[in-house]
Amino acid sequence: MGFDAERSERIAAMRETARPVWEASGNTDVLQQFLKDNGCHGVEAVFVTMGLLDCDLAEAQRAFFSAPCRDAERRFHNEALDLLAKDAANDA
Repeated sequence: MGFDAERSERIAAMRETARPVWEASGNTDVLQQFLKDNGCHGVEAVFVTMGLLDCDLAEAQRAFFSAPCRDAERRFHNEALDLLAKDAANDA
């Protein structure tokens, strides 16, 4: 996935800032709390997670959405998917 230069730089910078936290804890919940506390949210947090865990998008999303500190994002995501599913069912 391509990002504009500014977003790519933010992701790379946060990845390096968060690297010591990840290496010290090895805990995705701790990593997500650090990212959240440092203003890294959504897509950027997922891509920082992918880079640090050296994993695919699905695994990074699981780490993001399963972290207790990401409960609001998880609820929003689930509600949006429920509305899309309901709309698709109504169109069928």
